[in-house]
Amino acid sequence: MSPETTRQVSALIDRIQTRFHEGHRQALPQLQAMAAMVEARGIDDGVVASLRTIGNALEQHMFKEEMRLFPMMEQGGNTLIGLLIEDLHREHVAHENAMDDLRARLGMLTEAHGTDLTLQQLIRALDDLANELALHIRAEDEELFPLFARPASPDSSSTFNPWSPATTTS
Repeated sequence: MSPETTRQVSALIDRIQTRFHEGHRQALPQLQAMAAMVEARGIDDGVVASLRTIGNALEQHMFKEEMRLFPMMEQGGNTLIGLLIEDLHREHVAHENAMDDLRARLGMLTEAHGTDLTLQQLIRALDDLANELALHIRAEDEELFPLFARPASPDSSSTFNPWSPATTTS
């Protein structure tokens, strides 16, 4: 890896950890507290549990990045990095789907409880987290991960796509 790419990788990792990982870790407990208030008002049961599930999945994902992927990247990568990136990308899709499902669930609650200020605050805060999560995923999938894509073999005209289910290793 060139010195410039090494600097680029370090800067991206720092931004991801500082803005996104720390931000998610701060936002989730606040969201859970708001969700508990919504549940206490009798609006819905299970929002706290859904947020806890999302939070646990995100925490496991971020831990995997911080303890395995980022150190591997800072050392220039290795032959297994593509498999780890594929795994993390699948988790990105799962995180987005879980967030979309929860947002849809809360959106349906506004029909009956749209004037509840606590519910409105929870929805806005969840939208903020979902937007930050989307930016986080984009930073990794579109900026960081491609720096570690395997080059195509000389006899191949295609390039490696670590997220393609049809990708095979030779």
